[in-house]
Amino acid sequence: MKDELIKKQIADKAKALGANLVRVCSVDKWETEPIQHPEYWPQNSWPWVKNVIVLGIPLFAPMTFTTPSMVYQELYDTSNRVLDEIAYKLTNYITTELGYRALFFPRDCYYSIDVLMKNPNASFSHVVAAYYAGMGTFGDSHNLITKEYGPRLRIVSVLTDAPVRPDPQLKKDLCIHCKKCLKACPVHCFEEKENNLFSYDKIACTQHHVDIKNENHWPCGVCMNVCPVGDDLKKYRGDDIITEQGIRHAQAHGS
Repeated sequence: MKDELIKKQIADKAKALGANLVRVCSVDKWETEPIQHPEYWPQNSWPWVKNVIVLGIPLFAPMTFTTPSMVYQELYDTSNRVLDEIAYKLTNYITTELGYRALFFPRDCYYSIDVLMKNPNASFSHVVAAYYAGMGTFGDSHNLITKEYGPRLRIVSVLTDAPVRPDPQLKKDLCIHCKKCLKACPVHCFEEKENNLFSYDKIACTQHHVDIKNENHWPCGVCMNVCPVGDDLKKYRGDDIITEQGIRHAQAHGS
């Protein structure tokens, strides 16, 4: 089938460019299973868009566990740069070689973190797109939780009218509701609710990021680090991913 061939071409290209995870959802999901106000639905900004291709790459646990540090900050910045390059090149491939319309939505799209204090809302949510595409499920911490990397990944999206068959959503909840993120948050921005998904104080979280950025290292990522879900952690079982001394050392020095 044509859509299967096109999907394979796009997925193969994305992986050749460096994407580890590639999943697809239809924009119809925003309407049939609404999570957000219609203002945030991609089809209401780009009415020709039919599908969203979500791309994921890992954040490496031995580096994220140093947070907040320049080591993690550089990993975060590098992953963002890599994702945007992959998404740009994939968009270029879809438009110039396959002949379909496409755009990519950058993985972070705000002027500065201070701006988020005034309006901590994303115009497009990669996490929602990844959930619809079956890349993962929502964790109590509002992070996307994946089988492969837990919440330790970064994601970007390519929006297109290419006829690619959507992937199924995950039926199993990957969050194990261990409450480690709730207890570990340095500014206590989570609060328990009856339906498990914690309420989330965006302003408290963002203010903490402003504070540690002013101390020359950010982002935080503690809720991501304490999550025990993810195949990426299996290779470290029986060993400390990093010592407490190593964490302090990384936080005290750059390279």
